[in-house]
Amino acid sequence: MSTTESLTNRERVENALAALLETDENGNSYRYFRASDLNDIDPEVSGAIAGSHLPTIEEESPLSNGLVVDRYTDTDCGPTLWTVRREQ
Repeated sequence: MSTTESLTNRERVENALAALLETDENGNSYRYFRASDLNDIDPEVSGAIAGSHLPTIEEESPLSNGLVVDRYTDTDCGPTLWTVRREQ
């Protein structure tokens, strides 16, 4: 079994969040994103998978790796916009 196969969906989402923050070309301390954006980081993380784990990750923030996820907007018509940042 490869490393990718042994990761849970939750771990994949957390890893994609960390990679999203680390790959910011401008060195910003936070990033705005939609759940579907994580698919660009990890093709195994669909918008549905990310969307199902983000509310729990938000409740449990900050995570052990220092990431904090917050809901930026919550709309009834359209995808939610989220932020990810490192705990300061």
